[in-house]
Amino acid sequence: MLIDAHCHLANLSSKYLLSTLLDEAQIYGIEGYLSNALTSEEVRIYQDLNDKRVKFSAGVHPHFEECTLRVEDINRLAEQKAIWAVGEIGLDRNGPPLPQQQALFEEQLKIASDFGLPVVLHIVGFQTEAWQIIRKYPLRYLIHGYAGSLPAFELFAKQENIRFTISERILRLDKTELLQAMIDSGKYLFETDITAQYVQAKELNPLLRLVILVSRVEQFSGIPLDELLQVQADNYQQLLGSGI
Repeated sequence: MLIDAHCHLANLSSKYLLSTLLDEAQIYGIEGYLSNALTSEEVRIYQDLNDKRVKFSAGVHPHFEECTLRVEDINRLAEQKAIWAVGEIGLDRNGPPLPQQQALFEEQLKIASDFGLPVVLHIVGFQTEAWQIIRKYPLRYLIHGYAGSLPAFELFAKQENIRFTISERILRLDKTELLQAMIDSGKYLFETDITAQYVQAKELNPLLRLVILVSRVEQFSGIPLDELLQVQADNYQQLLGSGI
């Protein structure tokens, strides 16, 4: 069973009928999605969709100008038990001044702590600064799309409460060492991070990128598909506290 551990299905709905994409992807073995909301409209789309295959998180992004959610929105969604996690949140070297990002980051970590929710992390640069913050909050973390330095990865990976997603970003030749380390850690899930912006011309179903991604990891690692998916299932269980 395949799970896309980070994607933006509501955003993708501007170009496709989601129900059609989901049904077709299920034929290829994709059974579930940990999707993300960054705007109030995206929250509405997920709530209207009401599809058991899709769980969504919500957060105030550190560097995405179109993000319309505010901290009070995240608190409300957590109170309503509408979200599986807080995020994606974190630090980004391209974002506002670091102290401003750190304050926003901690506000949302406190919400996750108050409601016992996992956290989806967006960390671009500032790995040390992010580490210093999250170590104060013993939560369940998913660092999505990590493509930073190997030493920083090794620092994060030492913590039992942190998981990662393998994405196309680390299938490049210059990221081979990081990809191998992530596989060796056994703390991975798989993601497409698909949005409408990433869709290619005449692409019929971008959700199927997940099948290609996992196949490439299988070829790279030499690990049989069923073993890769079992590792993902175990990490999903650890992250969400329930099975796929």
